[in-house]
Parts: sequence; structure tokens; C-alpha cells
Amino acid sequence: MRGRSRSSPQGFRPSTTYVVQDWIAKQGFVAAGLGVTLLPALAADSVRADITLVAIHPDDVPHRAIYAATPRGLAQSPATAAFLAQLRETATELTANGPHGR
Repeated sequence: MRGRSRSSPQGFRPSTTYVVQDWIAKQGFVAAGLGVTLLPALAADSVRADITLVAIHPDDVPHRAIYAATPRGLAQSPATAAFLAQLRETATELTANGPHGR
């Protein structure tokens, strides 16, 4: 079930009171005790000092689609083609081994 943990208690229904797009605002809401938010690993180093990061269970880690942006209508350079091939190879390895190399 998307967005719900397999380990959630029976009948649990999360309540969404606020929807905030800005990371600074999200951290402010968390620091004020108004809720929790998911934070991508790339942003973990810039978290506020008054917020605690808690690892989520690996089974509950959301999957994300990641895209490479290239200019429309232009032929790919050899460097771009090689880079995209490397990205695809790495993505295949990560998918096979899990995000933590399992």
C-alpha cells in the first residue's frame, strides 16, 4: 500500500493538516512541534540543530524516480551519452543490491 507502512497499526490513519513545499518551512513546522516530515539524505547535513533525524525502517523507504535532464532537440555529445550510460549502470546495480549495498 503506497504511503503506508506495512507495520502501521490496524486502523491507523495519518492526519495531514499542513502541506508545505519549502524545506526551511518544513523544518520550522517540525521544530515547533506541529508534525514530522520526510527529509532526503542529500538535505540531512543542513538540518536545523533543534531537529533530530530518525532513520526509517528500510521497508518503509519510499522509492523515487530520478531523471537526467538533457536539452530537447540537440544530439547527445559522446560525454553525455557516456555519463547517461554510467547512470543507468549504477541505477541497475543499486536496484539489484538495494540502496545500502545489501
